[in-house]
Amino acid sequence: MNLNAKFRMGSRALIFAVSGLILTWLVLSHGLAAFLADAAPEAALWFDSRQSQALVNLADQALVTAGAAQVNAALADQASQPAEEAPVGNKGGSQKLAQYFLNLAHAFSRFETVGRNLNVSRPVVPDNEEAVRTSAKTALMNDPLNARALRILGQLAEADGDDQDAAKFMEAADHLSLHENYASYWLMRKSATEHDYKSAIYYADVLLRTNPQSSAYVVPVLAQISEDKTGASLIKTTLADNPPWRRQFVGLLPQSVTDPRTPLDLLLALRDDSAPPTSEDIAPYINLLIARNFYGLAYYTWLQFLPPEQLRQAGLLYNGSFEATPSGLPFDWKITPGSGVTIDIVPRPDRPDKRALLVDFEYGRVDYHSVSELVMLPPGTYEFKGEYKGRLVGPRGMKWRIACANGTIIGESPMITGFKDWQTVAFTFTVPDKDCPAQYARLDLDARMASELFVSGSLLFDDLQISHIASLPSAEAKPELKTSQ
Repeated sequence: MNLNAKFRMGSRALIFAVSGLILTWLVLSHGLAAFLADAAPEAALWFDSRQSQALVNLADQALVTAGAAQVNAALADQASQPAEEAPVGNKGGSQKLAQYFLNLAHAFSRFETVGRNLNVSRPVVPDNEEAVRTSAKTALMNDPLNARALRILGQLAEADGDDQDAAKFMEAADHLSLHENYASYWLMRKSATEHDYKSAIYYADVLLRTNPQSSAYVVPVLAQISEDKTGASLIKTTLADNPPWRRQFVGLLPQSVTDPRTPLDLLLALRDDSAPPTSEDIAPYINLLIARNFYGLAYYTWLQFLPPEQLRQAGLLYNGSFEATPSGLPFDWKITPGSGVTIDIVPRPDRPDKRALLVDFEYGRVDYHSVSELVMLPPGTYEFKGEYKGRLVGPRGMKWRIACANGTIIGESPMITGFKDWQTVAFTFTVPDKDCPAQYARLDLDARMASELFVSGSLLFDDLQISHIASLPSAEAKPELKTSQ
């Protein structure tokens, strides 16, 4: 082998060695950069200055930091103002979502403005806006399908007041990834503002499916849409398909509407659907109506969703024979458990085909709460009547009471104690003309002090009913009004 041949072979070996080292470095540097992109994006850029994941992570961090400063300033300003009572249910939100919406100051400092005032303040941008924009553009050059980079450019355009470019970037981001929550939220609000309700509902559906915790931000927007005649029709069609977020939406809707009848309209549209609303669906609405003293609308709503056979037997006191399993709704029996006592509905010992309410006290001190039902009795005179059986030992016994929703007791039974076979408990009471639009029928343990909570034994109750009577017998004194303690 001559000298030239040896030189050529040595040159080739050197070239292969250098090439191998370069390729190894490229593989290692790119791999290491990808590994560090999330945990240490700045370090990742030391190895690969064009690593797209690291670039968008740094850009996102800059936006979040700027948004956090704006929110902190807004919250500090709000704290210096007189406190306002926030609407029920407009609290919280996951930490992940918080990072998406930090630069919407109103969305964080006062959730209730989202949806009612769709023109929330524009996000602020960091001091290094151009560096953030350059990072996003560089990421796109290396990864043209990077949805986060497009969304970041959309946020920058929004902050600069260029809604046309913002829409283009947000739509592109949402098209590439349905998990770009900020883009979907921005497009939902934009569509709702422009009365493009079909698109707004589409983006809301995307948000609620991909991130159920976004409901605190999405439902107020859908609530505003549902109060528009055209929008309500589209909402009903969407709910009829029973999306996975329907129960969550129905539960939050009453807290976000301005007209208390709006949720009822939507619920009635679903009543004859293949998946009609359940007790769990309508409970938040009815409870909120009661909390706001809309007793008549709450009672009407409850009646609308009773099965026909139960509606025919409703009466003034519903389910007084305990044959139907209590739904837990206010106009049905509500059993509040406690310690040292078991409350259940069981077969009657003497009539196994019938059921009765069982209150079973263990030995020792008990923590009894109540068995109650909300009723709607017009002003007038009534009789409460029922049957009971059992043995109760203790300083005090139990009483059935009728109290106005404000707590004023308007009637009560004699104390139930001792050992007795089936017998009748009855008393009359008068619902006053004022300040008593709804009443509670409840079973109380008539203990006045801690020592009177030592009770044992059990009682069965059945065939409870309330009936209207023309007036109290002349010889019977009108019951004294007492305020519950």
